[in-house]
Amino acid sequence: MATVHTLRTPVKHYAHLGDVEGMATLVNGTGYLFRATGERTQRLVTYSDPELVLHGRVEEAPVDAEPLWLKLSNPAYYNGTDRRGSQVRGR
Repeated sequence: MATVHTLRTPVKHYAHLGDVEGMATLVNGTGYLFRATGERTQRLVTYSDPELVLHGRVEEAPVDAEPLWLKLSNPAYYNGTDRRGSQVRGR
């Protein structure tokens, strides 16, 4: 029997529902939750709704385990000895 794993981050798409633009988030087994730009309410839309047009996937920025404030407090971040090579520009 196959095992279905849930995604850690929900799949989001830029979308239009009729003439309204917004974001559509994939919901496992039911369809998409559509949220219009600037609105707080969501609407559940089925997969087969002809009004829903998906334009492209929203790429989320990867989340580092180390917060930015901790990286910037480390002197190695500025002098290039932080094991990431030369990340600081203007050297």
